[in-house]
Amino acid sequence: MGAGLVGLTISSPRVATETGKTSLFATAAKRKATSRRTNLRTHRRNGSHNAECTEGLDVPGVPASSSVEEDEETCRSSRNKDVRLMNRRQAMRRTSFALGATVLPSMQGFQFYEAFAAIDEPGDHLDEWVLSVGLSTLTVRSDGTMDLRGNNGSTSPQTLNVILPRSAGNTKASLSPARKTPPGALLSLQWPGGTTLVVWDSGDEAGDMSRRLFSWAAGVGEGFLLELSVPSDVDDVNGNTEQAEINVDLQTGGRWYGGAHLLRQLWPLDRAQWELGPMYPFDHGPNGLGSVVGAHWVSSRGTFVAVDPGTPMLHVGLNASTQQRPRDDPRFFGVGIQHLTQEALPYEDGVASRNRNASERGDGKLRIQARRTWQDGHVLHPWQAIGTPESEREQRRAFNEGENDEVTYAGKQPYTDVLDDPCVLRIAIAATSDVRAATLSALKPLQSPQLPPLAVVFNRPTWTTWATSHADVTQADVLALGKAVIDNGYRPGVLEIDDRWQSRYGDLEFDSVKFPDPKGMIVSLKKEGFLVTVWVMPFLQEGSVACAEARRLGHLIEGGDPPSIAREISVGGAGERLGSTVKVLVDLVDFPPGHWDGGGGGWALQSGQLRWWGTQPVRAIDLTSDAAIAWFVSRLKALQARVGIDGFKFDAGEPCFLPRGAVTSRPLKYPGEYTQLWVNKVVSQFNISEVRSAMGTTGYRGLVRMGDRDTVWGVDNGLQSLIPALLTSSVLGYPFCLPDMIGGNAYWGQFPDTELMIRWAQVSALMPAVQWSIPPWEVSDEAADACKVADSMREAILLPRIDELIAAAATNLTPICRPLWWLDPLDQETFNVDDQFLIGDDVLVAPVVVKGARSRRVYLPAGVWSEYNGEKHILGSRWVEVDAPLKKLPVFIRASV
Repeated sequence: MGAGLVGLTISSPRVATETGKTSLFATAAKRKATSRRTNLRTHRRNGSHNAECTEGLDVPGVPASSSVEEDEETCRSSRNKDVRLMNRRQAMRRTSFALGATVLPSMQGFQFYEAFAAIDEPGDHLDEWVLSVGLSTLTVRSDGTMDLRGNNGSTSPQTLNVILPRSAGNTKASLSPARKTPPGALLSLQWPGGTTLVVWDSGDEAGDMSRRLFSWAAGVGEGFLLELSVPSDVDDVNGNTEQAEINVDLQTGGRWYGGAHLLRQLWPLDRAQWELGPMYPFDHGPNGLGSVVGAHWVSSRGTFVAVDPGTPMLHVGLNASTQQRPRDDPRFFGVGIQHLTQEALPYEDGVASRNRNASERGDGKLRIQARRTWQDGHVLHPWQAIGTPESEREQRRAFNEGENDEVTYAGKQPYTDVLDDPCVLRIAIAATSDVRAATLSALKPLQSPQLPPLAVVFNRPTWTTWATSHADVTQADVLALGKAVIDNGYRPGVLEIDDRWQSRYGDLEFDSVKFPDPKGMIVSLKKEGFLVTVWVMPFLQEGSVACAEARRLGHLIEGGDPPSIAREISVGGAGERLGSTVKVLVDLVDFPPGHWDGGGGGWALQSGQLRWWGTQPVRAIDLTSDAAIAWFVSRLKALQARVGIDGFKFDAGEPCFLPRGAVTSRPLKYPGEYTQLWVNKVVSQFNISEVRSAMGTTGYRGLVRMGDRDTVWGVDNGLQSLIPALLTSSVLGYPFCLPDMIGGNAYWGQFPDTELMIRWAQVSALMPAVQWSIPPWEVSDEAADACKVADSMREAILLPRIDELIAAAATNLTPICRPLWWLDPLDQETFNVDDQFLIGDDVLVAPVVVKGARSRRVYLPAGVWSEYNGEKHILGSRWVEVDAPLKKLPVFIRASV
């Protein structure tokens, strides 16, 4: 064997069993190892009696190989499929080496994992461990830094690191003793103070323990499962606590996608400065987080990162500002009119805005945290008034022990040792070949619906009363809309009756004044070819018959002490105080007036009541109670039977809409569980449905709607945010995306002009489903004509392909509408394109989203393309300039690869 190299031979697993300890052999070399190339063989055998490595350490009963060449020949001739060859130079970065091996027990026998370690001085302290699973390699260092490599051809690894708590000091990690090493782990490290890091194989060879703890990541392929555990003790008088945090470097991953819907939806995601904050569905969250929240991110270089969505007190930031918000002006959550005092977030990196300079760049990291508590003076949100120290501790206990189904209010006995009550963060990582492969890895563990939504929601448009009537809708308005749709040459589809059709929220009875004959109205609409749905949410209005019944039956979420008016209007900075004051006044007088009796009266909240975007005090249905769910669903089905409703538009469902001090029949394991109960237990029981909130609900077979859009051009919740939100939905596993209504919601006196209406229709027309509200014929004759052309293109281009696309999406979540990199995931030109999308693999849609533009540049990926009703046989992998007069939607069809 060459000088400077050391070999290792491990004895029979029977010997290790008798000792009950992890075997570790390490010795240091004194000479440089750069004089020759050496391959290391890693042998992994389940139930075998020996494992042989290169020579240099004699163990009784096991012969040592005589040379590296003989050892390599043995590897080549072996029929064992688990043999791995690794270039030693790829694993080493220093001039002196040691070789360590850890023998860890598993349920299937013993598995042998060999790791390199680089050291400064001879000895048995290891600084670096290299783990290999398939084509992914993870280097873990004793300071918590890590490198992830794969077969993507990149010369630089994806870097990430553990943020070591103060209790760990500046010391280095050491291998955990055998008694503290989880079964089946590749590596288990510990730092002083109780911080530990455990790494498992994400593949089929993972043991029972990792399969139980990482069931949410089952099937991600060749990668690694990491569990970071940090003591949750309080460190200082200011209440700062330890937290488990892993950072992923953005630059070494390239461009990034996934995460969640955001108010300012940017693509790629690293263009944004997503400020660190709570990770659960919001209606306009304090850092811009929206209603559709995922738990994974993928990069253009093939990195895949996912976090357990059930992580207690989960916080995430991506390229966040390096400066925290001051405590006297924190970020905050608001509802309804309070949104006017919130900034449109996240900021765009390197772009100036009203409150920041272009020079203020983000931190370049994906930060994932499992915190001890929701409390944070820099970001204010509802769960800070819901969780208690006792409930947060119980959530941590159940999560840490893998018993999320056993969370109770009573919990177990309080911990006497902070090491028994750690913050635990579990993530899955992999280095795949490219961004498409990373996305497929991310989608594989997610539940798929198997059955798609009913074909009618794709083949026919949805028409809703919201943007034109808002809360003043009447029976006459509904019938007039249905007639106008047909008179203007559109096909009848789903006609959705929106807000305030009820006498009282939750009663599920049509207002007898506004709707004197609802059954007759629905019969008339159905004769014209419409299906009819109505708008509902999981709230019950104070004073309604339903609220009184639900309270008597115990179906409501109870609350703690409600906030006083003085407290509501004095919390936070100037913006929050102003917004809260206006909201309280609006709720008091039901402004603007003229809606109907039943609003107002919301000056001071009672226990269990909550504020929402309406102007009435409401209470929330307890979705943790099977009896409450059965009661609510039966009432929805009774409404269908009475008047002939076909389905429902389900609004809300975000866990931000719970009362202060919320008490449910059983504790929620984490905020997102409320959304999951809403979607899986209520919404999914109806064949025709749509929902706007999503987290861990990819198995839902209905439409997932984008959040409400403002009637503006920009990426700040306007037209330019639609395609980025569509593509983000696709990456997150929600292929049945329903864009918000064409032309936006017409809030705050907004109304689209002819150009905005036409361009909005063109953007939406070829998305999976389409939704109208502002009638284009009420904008202008030109808008009416151009929108009809866009609708005709949907019939000609999308609908002939839709059946095959929705079938694949239902089976395995394959996106219907895809990013350009889906066709050529190694083409760097596709990584930044945020205003084009693919339908399947052969249609490219490139609408105009810039005001006043009458032409645009279009990037065509690899292949031969023809413009729809235009130039033929255009070679791809290049940019082309396309004329785009107001009535034209540029579309290209790929003829071949």
